Amino acid sequence: MAEELRHLVKRIIDAGYVLSNDGLEYLRKLNLKDAEEVVDSVISKLKLSSGSQFIVNYELMQKTYEEKKRTGETLSPKIQRKAIASEYEADVKILEEGETEPKSSVEGFVDYFRDRFKKIERLLRERIDVKDATSINQALEAPVKAQLKIIGMVTRKTLTGANLILELEDLTNAITILVSDQEIVKNCQIILQDQVVCAAITKVSKDLFILNDIILPDTPIKTAKQSEIPFCSVFLSDLHVGSLLFTDKLFEKFVKLIKGEIGPISLRKLSSRVKYVAINGDVVDGIGVYPEQQKELEITDVYKQYEKTASLFANLPDYLEIIVTPGNHDAVRRALPQPPILKEYAESLYLDERILMLGNPSRFSLNGVEVLLYHGKSLDDVLSQTPGQNFKNPAKGAELLLKSRHLAPIYGASTPLAPEKEDRMVISSIPDVLVTGHIHVFDSRRYKGVTILSAAPWQNQTSYQKRIGLKPTPGIVSIYDLNNNLLYNIDLMNL
Repeated sequence: MAEELRHLVKRIIDAGYVLSNDGLEYLRKLNLKDAEEVVDSVISKLKLSSGSQFIVNYELMQKTYEEKKRTGETLSPKIQRKAIASEYEADVKILEEGETEPKSSVEGFVDYFRDRFKKIERLLRERIDVKDATSINQALEAPVKAQLKIIGMVTRKTLTGANLILELEDLTNAITILVSDQEIVKNCQIILQDQVVCAAITKVSKDLFILNDIILPDTPIKTAKQSEIPFCSVFLSDLHVGSLLFTDKLFEKFVKLIKGEIGPISLRKLSSRVKYVAINGDVVDGIGVYPEQQKELEITDVYKQYEKTASLFANLPDYLEIIVTPGNHDAVRRALPQPPILKEYAESLYLDERILMLGNPSRFSLNGVEVLLYHGKSLDDVLSQTPGQNFKNPAKGAELLLKSRHLAPIYGASTPLAPEKEDRMVISSIPDVLVTGHIHVFDSRRYKGVTILSAAPWQNQTSYQKRIGLKPTPGIVSIYDLNNNLLYNIDLMNL
């Protein structure tokens, strides 16, 4: 028990809390199963609380345990109640959807980047501290010692010794900026290639400018919208049906959870309010996505992978609305933005009247609550190229996308972008909920009123993930309460 106890203490500390001595003594009195459940419940309760408590003490442990014991005894597993979600009609509105019209690569990308610049320039000019920004052409013609603000796209970012060189471009010209102040150099670490930013500069000679400050488009603080009807939405990602590593037993448990067949009474009440299930890409494992994938496939026919997916969804209650979007493993083009999964491959999903097939990314509202669903392929580039980012905390990377007001700012790395006339990866409207996936690591955070979720996968560790040291966190169900903006995360392995 000593080793298990150390693990539980570490879990509390890793979650950002302090375990008091009397709290530790209380844990020692419990058997391992109860201790694990109490720790999970306490951490979830504290994360959802708006209070400032950060000490896990005897009183909190005891209260949580007694509540768990009481609710567990109150509801017999055989008791079934009519789900609240079945009593009301769904209200799904597609807020942003467009036809994909890729053009020839040169012409298309010129239009694409012009559109990106114009859209994000407008967003930047909505800020009070950017309204006086001038064009790069005007900055180049300004007198020496002039202090100016310009808006430009980052075309080059080079570290030379202790200094940083930034090259920015707008629709009028290009400019080179020196960053010598070490605090500003540090702040510029999060600046991404092809990102549109505002630079506050001082002209020190004809062609040389010094950076005084860098301003991102960012998002204003917002109050998240709420549903008048007490609905909840489940957000899932990366099912990878067809893989030998698909967690079929956990998915069966998920179905039972949604049907209200497992869990304490409080959880069953919550699941009875689930009206929507949104699957955020990589619905199936696909075929030929990576070298030697065949060795890790249980179903080697992509058509049958989607048929298997449809049979899994068929077990979910008929009052649900299910939203399905693609990822890089699905039967659709790789370049972003992606259209819906092709009907010729996934006809069994299209035949299910509960299922709404959308593209990636997708912006829609659920009873007035705005959701931005994005699979998250560009997080590979953002997390690997940005100091301070890592694959253990993908929601932090998604927060940087929000600050950039763009879902895939870096061009030419591992994320393919389609040469379209319009850049539909710009975050023009701030959502109430931003959901990503792809990284296979559960994570969540709140930023300026926006709930950011990196949804958990339903696939165990692959050989590739093992090689790069990535440990997935499968089987965590994220239930977002549309009525009060709270996010509940249920680890099915501990249920």
